Amino acid sequence: MLGGYGVQHTKLLAGVAAGLLALSGCTTGRAARPLAEDELVVRRAPLSERFVLSGELAAVQSDPLVAPRTPMWAVRIRWMEQDGAPVKAGQKVLEFDNAAFAGSLDQKRIARSQAANTLAEHAAAREVQRADKAYAVEEKRIAREKAETKAAIPEELQTRREWQEAQLALEKAKAEEAKATEDLSAFNTSSQAEEEVDRIALAKATREIQETEAALEELVLRAPRDGILILGDNRQENRKFQVGDNTWPGNVVMELPDLSQMRVDARLWDVDDGRIKPGLLVRVTLDAFPEKVFTGKVESVAAVAQETSFRSMRRAFTVRVALERSDPERMRPGMSAKVEVLGGTRPAALLAPRAALDLSVNPPVALLADGGTAKVGLGACTNLACEVTSGLREGQALRRRG
Repeated sequence: MLGGYGVQHTKLLAGVAAGLLALSGCTTGRAARPLAEDELVVRRAPLSERFVLSGELAAVQSDPLVAPRTPMWAVRIRWMEQDGAPVKAGQKVLEFDNAAFAGSLDQKRIARSQAANTLAEHAAAREVQRADKAYAVEEKRIAREKAETKAAIPEELQTRREWQEAQLALEKAKAEEAKATEDLSAFNTSSQAEEEVDRIALAKATREIQETEAALEELVLRAPRDGILILGDNRQENRKFQVGDNTWPGNVVMELPDLSQMRVDARLWDVDDGRIKPGLLVRVTLDAFPEKVFTGKVESVAAVAQETSFRSMRRAFTVRVALERSDPERMRPGMSAKVEVLGGTRPAALLAPRAALDLSVNPPVALLADGGTAKVGLGACTNLACEVTSGLREGQALRRRG
């Protein structure tokens, strides 16, 4: 009984190893015998490279709805439509908190009324002063005309003293008229400046009201067209935006994607840099619909790795996958997807078990069965084996690491 159990156990381990090899990032041909626990040898077998990445669906084209620029800078979401809700053009889809703006709007309207009253009061006061000064000019003009009439009397018809006094009175009347006219002119100039100041104050108060009213209107986001609403990502919280979140001007809080043309944004971890190249064919499977397979190709690979989330220390390259066709009925942005990149195929690759390789050093080292080591050159690796380009020969026995 014990011996039979050992045989069955060995067969079970061999089956598990074969299953793992089939599910690895690169797959070998069916004719290849799986590597069992006690068979750490170098052998030749067909090698078809398969790189499995995880990613998310994204729309090729989308209409973003962004947080507006306001004097308060940060704004808080008070209400929003649900993620994935169908919306119509012009429909309200989000409201930001407008309490601060609504309160200031009343104050600014009061300030504008006060500015308008000040303008009217100052204008009325200036009109009274202008009338007084104009009356003074008229009064001095009449006095000057009287003085001219008296001074025009010939000197021989009156005493010399009376004639001289009349001439002096005329000069005085002319001077007083000139002064009154100058005062009126100066008052008119200063009045225009004062009126302009009052009008500027009124215009400023009016402009502030208009800006606040426009800000209040911008605090309500409306759908630019019919479509499916997709909430944006709050990178600080590593989740979708929700009611109560604060955001800043320019942040995309939601979008209306064009579902007729979708792509996949996959993540390539920095340790795998260089293995995925543009032009490789791919097979995409949505986690929500695993029975449906979509084909496409690698469109681009980002040149710089970026953090996967706001607080994450892990970095990855973005691999953009173009799909041959989309399914608007099933596909939604943000859906998780498995991306299988189809690499090249070699009919007789030399493979070494990963369990017998030390990949932490450069160059990698193979652990030989006789206790020695050998520096090796490696190509593509799967979860269980790596392609050997130099340093080992077919049939060479190896030992397990550790």
